[in-house]
Amino acid sequence: MFPDRFRFAQDELAPIFSDCKSVIVFNAHAPEHIQSLTHWDVTVVQGFAPAVHDLEQTGVKVIQDVEGTYDCAIVLLPKSKPLARDLIARAVQSTPSGHILVDGQKNDGVDSILKELKKRVDLGPIISKAHGKMAWFGAGGDLSDWRACPNEIGDGFETVAGVFSADSIDPASALLAAQIENKLRGSVADFGAGWGYLTRAILQNQAVTHVYAIEADHAALGSAQKNCADPRVSFIWDDATTWKAPKALDFVIMNPPFHHFGVADPKLGVAFISAAARNLSGAGQLLMVANRHLPYETALEQYFQSVTELDGTSKFKVFLAARPRKMKR
Repeated sequence: MFPDRFRFAQDELAPIFSDCKSVIVFNAHAPEHIQSLTHWDVTVVQGFAPAVHDLEQTGVKVIQDVEGTYDCAIVLLPKSKPLARDLIARAVQSTPSGHILVDGQKNDGVDSILKELKKRVDLGPIISKAHGKMAWFGAGGDLSDWRACPNEIGDGFETVAGVFSADSIDPASALLAAQIENKLRGSVADFGAGWGYLTRAILQNQAVTHVYAIEADHAALGSAQKNCADPRVSFIWDDATTWKAPKALDFVIMNPPFHHFGVADPKLGVAFISAAARNLSGAGQLLMVANRHLPYETALEQYFQSVTELDGTSKFKVFLAARPRKMKR
């Protein structure tokens, strides 16, 4: 992890940070990621709502859009290569002098990114430790062509680098969209709305009066706002597992995530199911899709009185869960 490599390279990094006062860190998503940076004025660029909450709880300044300039920049690489390039380009733009440090795990593709960087900048020594690598280069280069552009994927949908299913419509969501046609009414929430594919499918139901599109990824929600321009929608940047609806809902629709920053975590889906039950009315219904291997049946039966598996595929299963068991909202 980044703190291990940063401490290991203290001697090499000392000249770089000697005159540094302000540091901008891209993609830190836990307080421990910046625990080695206590000597500087640190700003973190992060758009994932739960991570923002965790960082701000410890007093860290967190932003989503960069304004102004900084003495040094640190980029903690994500798995998405287009997003990694974009973050590095943004780091260069925000650091007109000083250095940009790039750090990542081997299984997140750090080797290929550093290989590309060597062709574009004067890359300093590469530090290898803790299953990852770290290197740095001086500011002043031009990597503006690495900035990510919006991605047009058809049917009027636009996505951005790094969001879930950025290059095409997710087949599980497409399966669920076919199941909700002309079946929804009243107030509906799309838990984990992403860039808005299911939100738009919900809006095709004319009896729907209001949609709450809940999404933790700030960039994805920005795309959803463009993809689903409809006065019936409230776009909410929040963690769906802790969000509380203004009033009990008639339906919740969801294709819940089961990865947290690249690490599989089926408990996320269970938390989504619990949150759906908590926010639904006594007669409310949940329609959800999931990969067939994920064990959600027990949780569905725990939180709902009626659970029915609808038509699915060999890869995905669709559930209709009704009459949530009484829970505190």
